[in-house]
Amino acid sequence: MKKITAIILTAAALVTLCACGASSGGQGAGGDVTYENADLFGESGASDEKQLTGRLFRSGDYIFSDNGDGTAYVAAYEGSDTEVVFPLEIDGLSVTGIWSYALQGANPVRKVTLPESVKTLAYCALSKIGLTEIEVDEKNPYLKSVDGVLYTEDGKTLICFPADYCARKGIRKFDLPDSVEVIAAGAFWYDRTLMVVEVGDGNKAFKDIDGVVYSKDGKTVVWFPAGKPYTFYNIPEGVTGIARYAFVCADNIEQFIIPASVEKIAPTAFLGCTALKHLTVNGDNPYYYSEEGKILYNKDKTELIVYPPSTPEARFLFLEGITKIGDYACFKCSFNYEARIPDSVTEIGFNAFKYCSWLREVDLPAGLKVIGENAFADCGDLTLINYGGTVSEWEAIGKGPHWNAGSTPDITVICADGELVVSYE
Repeated sequence: MKKITAIILTAAALVTLCACGASSGGQGAGGDVTYENADLFGESGASDEKQLTGRLFRSGDYIFSDNGDGTAYVAAYEGSDTEVVFPLEIDGLSVTGIWSYALQGANPVRKVTLPESVKTLAYCALSKIGLTEIEVDEKNPYLKSVDGVLYTEDGKTLICFPADYCARKGIRKFDLPDSVEVIAAGAFWYDRTLMVVEVGDGNKAFKDIDGVVYSKDGKTVVWFPAGKPYTFYNIPEGVTGIARYAFVCADNIEQFIIPASVEKIAPTAFLGCTALKHLTVNGDNPYYYSEEGKILYNKDKTELIVYPPSTPEARFLFLEGITKIGDYACFKCSFNYEARIPDSVTEIGFNAFKYCSWLREVDLPAGLKVIGENAFADCGDLTLINYGGTVSEWEAIGKGPHWNAGSTPDITVICADGELVVSYE
């Protein structure tokens, strides 16, 4: 069950195609393909990752989800083919969707082909290092491929830019079609070679500034090509927002400089920036504050927004007085063995410490009320929680689904009046 559990943990809703963009999308020629026209920042308090609810079953190299309505989704492909053709149907069920990270358990996959029946793809459904090309059956009325890049049939949404597209084409530049109004969440996951995106004057939703994609009015950073060789990036004055996944996988960058004009930063804006050490905020910014030019908080210092993942201290260092560790705030931090959460903290957000693989010990205060979904998931060394309250108070904490799932081992929780061992089930 551990393998299937991992699929559930990293999945996103397939009933819609999660997207981020500046304007509404449209429907495919079939008339019933749908996707969520979320804004550039997503819903407050919501994650792109959702639970899978259908019955999971295996057939050959695939794991499928039976949706109970005559359709199935590809939950995972675990074979060794370099070119994968997803099936039109399985066991009498029409295959209509592809689940998040469906290719992650496979050996190197270079090309995938989608059948005519597929009309929905989840967040990062086809994200895979090594993927160079996506094709779509010409009979598919919902989706299309243009030179190996996946779009909705009407061309309004860019769904997936294959991670190694540039290697196949021998280029470092991509021309964003004028028709694109929406860039799907995670569309450029794992691409680390693209250096420039050019946006023509005819595109009504986006423009580029030195090859970086911005909203048409220039006020929101939408996507930064991760192949740019910068070690720091100075976000221009006048920018008011940094969209979700804006700098995803930009793992060269060690410092971002945030101007006074920025009002909103999405929780996943800097996800995958593994070399990041400094988030430096202009002192005149009325919305954000950076401790010692490194750690990002809201202005009143009540919420930790982002803890740079490459900060070298062995122990997390948090400001006293904060009340929340935000969503994704310490996601995949690399060097931290211990986290002493201040007594003032009442909430730990979803995915807050996910993939903190070196984290061994956490101190949690008695006043803690909420541990969010996946908050300590995939923390492979975490074996001890020191909790300031009683066993009954520990049990009363609101814990989100899968808060200690994945590779996280059994955790011994030492309370004021005893201890217990917590296992993920």
